[in-house]
Amino acid sequence: MKKGDIVVDKETFEEKSFLGYLTKKSLLDSSSAKKYSDRSAKAKTSLIPFLLDLEFLSPTQLWKTMETFAKEELFPLFDLFPVEPSFIPEEALQDSSILVPIPTLSFIRDGIYQMQNFKIIDTHIPHDAADIQKLTPDHSDQIRLEPFEDYLIRMIEEKSDLRDLYSSSPLGIKLTKKAIFALFCLGMIGSSPMATPNKPLQEFSTAELHKILDTFNAKCSYIFKYVSKELGPVALNLLEKSIEDTKPSLSPHFQKVRLQLDGRIELQSVLKSNIIIPERKTRQRLIKSLNEILAAEILAVKKTLGNDSESTLIKNLEKISA
Repeated sequence: MKKGDIVVDKETFEEKSFLGYLTKKSLLDSSSAKKYSDRSAKAKTSLIPFLLDLEFLSPTQLWKTMETFAKEELFPLFDLFPVEPSFIPEEALQDSSILVPIPTLSFIRDGIYQMQNFKIIDTHIPHDAADIQKLTPDHSDQIRLEPFEDYLIRMIEEKSDLRDLYSSSPLGIKLTKKAIFALFCLGMIGSSPMATPNKPLQEFSTAELHKILDTFNAKCSYIFKYVSKELGPVALNLLEKSIEDTKPSLSPHFQKVRLQLDGRIELQSVLKSNIIIPERKTRQRLIKSLNEILAAEILAVKKTLGNDSESTLIKNLEKISA
């Protein structure tokens, strides 16, 4: 890996296996494959120039085929369970030695869609009664959603929980679960920690809604104190920026919210706007917006203080209630 992406370098690229792949895909016959392999070995040089001389694939097609080959070699790893991960650091590769770069985000998505081991998927996606929401991570501009994924996210914004989504999704249960797992792993959707799945949103009383907002602000206050211990006065600016960055994905009622000096958010105007429109979808958008803000602040902690701090913060937030 280099700079977060998977790379195939010249030294480790399995040229003989690649020839076998070309033969298997009927892009090259076996006699030609052996001939060019022998020529490459005799010349003690890479096989690639010989393949380009054949002109059966353009340079662009050849590189795309090499990328597909490298990815398919790795796809079986997605179905291994359980897995003990390990990472062996080596000397940094020179850019000139990198033959094929494979963007990690697109590789993860492609790998999930070819998975056959649904035990892994069922273990890692939220439970059926979980309420989930759309997220907008910093890397979202690097992910080009497929039309069916974009459609599924729009469905997610209208459904109360995953069980409801599964029953109404036209994609079928297997593809829907794979898509949920892929979007979950890519950070495009996430669980809603403020949700109350056992009680429909339209049944929330004013008192209950006040309690939800109090719990939300208690969490915001804790995040501010947590970050302040590490960063001092910079904490307020960091969290303010995280909220501003996520406003495009929030309900219109949240566009003017601001962070107060204690890390809490002034929500009276938001509360009044939603109390007079008690429909289920309005309340649902309210809960989702609260979760978007919490997710943005937690992401800011992760990016600034690291994964360990993020994990500790999340565990402590789970203990907070109004």
